[in-house]
Amino acid sequence: MAQSGQHLTDREAALLTEYELIRNEVKKMGGLIADINAEELDELTQSMRSVEQKLALVYTVFRSSIYAHLSQQDVASQTNDGASVYSEQFQTNCPPFD
Repeated sequence: MAQSGQHLTDREAALLTEYELIRNEVKKMGGLIADINAEELDELTQSMRSVEQKLALVYTVFRSSIYAHLSQQDVASQTNDGASVYSEQFQTNCPPFD
């Protein structure tokens, strides 16, 4: 790796060799990323969409169970002459849980 009239020390040659190895590895990674984007991106997108939908369902069930718990607490502690604090905070179209 010497240019005309210029000689590299052993240390400089070793450094340039390491840079070349790193460049080749980065080039390989770039090729792999391009392949994944070209071939597998649609599959990955569909998988992520499925996971997102399942997570939304779990969130909805979790939130409704919290609402049910708070409603039960409110009914147990509420007297006949007052509006519930929790029922004003959480609004849902779900029927009450008995």
